[in-house]
Amino acid sequence: MKRDLDLIREIMLVLEDKMEYGKNFQSTHLIEFMQDKTLSVEKLAYHLGLLVESDFLKAKEYKYLRGEPTDYLINTITSQGQDFIDTIRQDTTWNKIKEKASSIGGFTLPLLVDIGTEYLKKQIGI
Repeated sequence: MKRDLDLIREIMLVLEDKMEYGKNFQSTHLIEFMQDKTLSVEKLAYHLGLLVESDFLKAKEYKYLRGEPTDYLINTITSQGQDFIDTIRQDTTWNKIKEKASSIGGFTLPLLVDIGTEYLKKQIGI
């Protein structure tokens, strides 16, 4: 499955908006809040796994024996995840980050934060 940057961004923004402090959030509930109502549970689980692996989210993974997709109980957005959200929040900044990432041909999720940080520094004259 190919990584979908716009989906990753949307997941993080929705979680920031919908999660309550001290309460876990079940990943299957995310689909209710997503713009793409045809989003599959499998695609969502794959992208949540990427966010957990990149330490943007702390979550407990549940794999079912019946072949159902992985589910996550999301505990919190990490400090790195918050940095990512702050970097990609504005549409204009996000579009610049994607443009830069595409031009170099490869990237990691933490690199997207670095690209966004550099872009924001230029915007404020640092």
